[in-house]
Amino acid sequence: MFKPASKKQEMFIQSQAFLTVFGGAAGSGKTFLSLMRFLYWVEDPNFIGYVFRKNATDLKGGGGAFREAVRMFKMYDSRVKYTKQPMCIYFPSGATINFTGLDGESGMNAIQGIQISAAMLDEATHFSEEEVMWIISRLRTTANMSPCLWLTCNPDPSSFLCKWLESFYLHTRGTVLDGVDIGGRPNKEKDGIIRYYLRVGNEMVWGDTEKELIDKYSHSYPKDSDGNTTCKPRTFSFISATCLDNPPLLAANPDYISSLASLPRVTKERLLEGNWYAREENSGYFKREWCEVVDRCEVPIKRNVRCWDIASTKPTEANPHPDYTSSVQMGKGEDGYIYIFDARRNRISILDVIDWIADTAIEDQTYASTRVETYIPKDPNAQAKYATQQWIMNLAGKGIPVRVIKASPHKSKLDKFLPFAAVAEAGMVKVVRGEWNEMFFNELESYTGGRSTSYLKDDLVDNASDGFAKLATNKELPNFNGALLRL
Repeated sequence: MFKPASKKQEMFIQSQAFLTVFGGAAGSGKTFLSLMRFLYWVEDPNFIGYVFRKNATDLKGGGGAFREAVRMFKMYDSRVKYTKQPMCIYFPSGATINFTGLDGESGMNAIQGIQISAAMLDEATHFSEEEVMWIISRLRTTANMSPCLWLTCNPDPSSFLCKWLESFYLHTRGTVLDGVDIGGRPNKEKDGIIRYYLRVGNEMVWGDTEKELIDKYSHSYPKDSDGNTTCKPRTFSFISATCLDNPPLLAANPDYISSLASLPRVTKERLLEGNWYAREENSGYFKREWCEVVDRCEVPIKRNVRCWDIASTKPTEANPHPDYTSSVQMGKGEDGYIYIFDARRNRISILDVIDWIADTAIEDQTYASTRVETYIPKDPNAQAKYATQQWIMNLAGKGIPVRVIKASPHKSKLDKFLPFAAVAEAGMVKVVRGEWNEMFFNELESYTGGRSTSYLKDDLVDNASDGFAKLATNKELPNFNGALLRL
């Protein structure tokens, strides 16, 4: 009754990876195939499946995954029952498949104590990496199967998934085939290849074998009572697919390919070719190609600054995606180039922010060849002025001298950013190689001059703007006696 209609669809249905990403282009049958996967286990009374969307409303109505699932599973077994509130499908065996949104803290709390046998994330680029990790932490089962998770998506260069895939499954930037730049398109020779991953701290690390990761990272994991490592890498696979891998769609809609081919270049690259790097050429003010990525060098630095943007807000149910506390460290070399040495960001409370700034300042002085000046923002309103004064006093008590960056009511964020972008476009900015590079480039490339949103932030943009403004002046911080500051 239900079966895959192409090799790619079959690869996805039969994937043995713990975490599988499927799709990358329009019309590949992602949602239908993802629902079909549940049929492997619905005869097991202990099976509990979940389908997640960012917003529950997107699961309802025509074309929604819940309606499609009801139709599919009633065709599979006419005895299947369902409820609309909550959205749940009940199989005669006792197995269930639940449909829910995961928007913010309330959504995550709703599944906190639940065992999930297998889960599907529809439109996975709408989720954050933290939300995906939370779902993974819920995967455990008494059903006769190994828990697993699969993600469907279209390309989004701002998504964490792009970072996951580009290390192996995508053609590298600048790859040219028959005169066409195919950087960011899926490398079809690597479709379905199993890789291994670990979550070390807040970072995903990857390896070709389980042993490779265990040998490298087992020291970061505790041992069990028998003295064995608890380091257990999990399997990962990416299977790209386009409308060409969905023959039923093309049979019913023979003009579908030509419709995609007639779209604007960037949209066509994403939806027809599955390109994860494609961006609107005029959508932003910065391109990573302007900056040479270099290893930390011995170029004498004339001046070194780190500028902070303080948010001090943790995610809440009402505000699940607040701005970050962030900073960028940059210097001006005697060779005339601007060097970006570090970028970092986090969502933490104000009490933790003070310690983070202090620890970072100490770290900076450990590695920097010249004194690093630390700057924090100062907003014009009275309450913010008082808060800034308290931060300065608290940091001074830790031996960390800081100065303030006064907000200009007459300049927009974009006006402040354009001078730095212009210098970068002229080839005068170099970025020191580091794990933070992709995060930094993604945010700056995504900035269009508009307001910050849930998924497109501009905190590092502000840091880069402020840092360059300071380096472009001749005024430097005076030397302070840290011991006296503690008095």
